[in-house]
Amino acid sequence: MEGLTRLYALKSYWVLQQRAHGFPSIESRAELYLRDGRVDFWVKLIEKYAPEKSRVIEVGCAPGICLKVLAERNWMCLGVEPSEDTAAWIRARYRVDVKTGLFPELELPKCDLFLAFDVLEHSYDPGRFMKKVGDLLTPGGVAIIQTAIDRYSYVPPFGDRFADAFDDFEHLFLFTDGGMRELAVHSGLDVVSLGERLWVLGEVAVFRKPVQCHSRSIERVDV
Repeated sequence: MEGLTRLYALKSYWVLQQRAHGFPSIESRAELYLRDGRVDFWVKLIEKYAPEKSRVIEVGCAPGICLKVLAERNWMCLGVEPSEDTAAWIRARYRVDVKTGLFPELELPKCDLFLAFDVLEHSYDPGRFMKKVGDLLTPGGVAIIQTAIDRYSYVPPFGDRFADAFDDFEHLFLFTDGGMRELAVHSGLDVVSLGERLWVLGEVAVFRKPVQCHSRSIERVDV
């Protein structure tokens, strides 16, 4: 786990690793996310599925722009990043609260909305990750998970994004919709939607914590 903290540190990941792949630096990513429609897509998802504005936790929140936008919309925002240098950079730039630590070990308050965009595939234990999500959500709370989900008939899987998906340096797990249903059952959550996606490798699963604790996990799949 210490290795993961070092991997996702500001310099090693957001500078050196991104530069090695020819990706934008963390400083320019907020502008990119606004320009390419990611933030707008995420906000529309939240408006569509989330409960009334209250506390939101975003795990893997760098570069921080999503939390900044939500804070401006009166959400109580808390971000999580593995390394303190990345967390400190986001705090200083956007004045949002960011805790340092590895999810799901980190102690966090209850929340009404849980966000993880392109994070679950990096988790060393998706089952524990999602179980913690279920524990943190208040009854009726919503989790929006964007991750690599193979919903296609592409050969090879994910088509032109195959090499990106099967990046064994960063991506520890890839998923199917069936796998997301199993994670929901394991976590005591209902599947609300398996019909949303940003783009290939940006598929979305939306979960809700039942209001009644004994409620059986059900699914309403939007297509």
